[in-house]
Amino acid sequence: MNPGLSPTMAAAWQSLEDDLDGDRAAVAGFAGSWAGLLPHRIGALSAALAHADADGACEVLLTLTCTADMLGMDGLAGAATRGLDALEDEGIVGAQRHVDTIADEARTAAIVVAGVLAQEGWSNL
Repeated sequence: MNPGLSPTMAAAWQSLEDDLDGDRAAVAGFAGSWAGLLPHRIGALSAALAHADADGACEVLLTLTCTADMLGMDGLAGAATRGLDALEDEGIVGAQRHVDTIADEARTAAIVVAGVLAQEGWSNL
């Protein structure tokens, strides 16, 4: 697909492209929108945890886990999964210990996606 993608990302992005009948523009649009929403999602997670809203935190963590997995962003998917596990096992306090790592992984993921989309072949979409 694209030489700048990691093998995991390449497989995930190719799977999305296949699911969308070869529509690379849709994959690029999804990835770009996803990356753009990460700061909002991290803010929503922090707010939910600050207000002891376990359901809200669970929703954000599930969204992060699933969508990061869809794009092959293993670092963020793993961090969000660990946060979700901590929320289920230890409650709000347990999940709060993972917010900084999740936020770091989200920033890294956004940078990686932006870099891939800026590469030749993606930039014209």
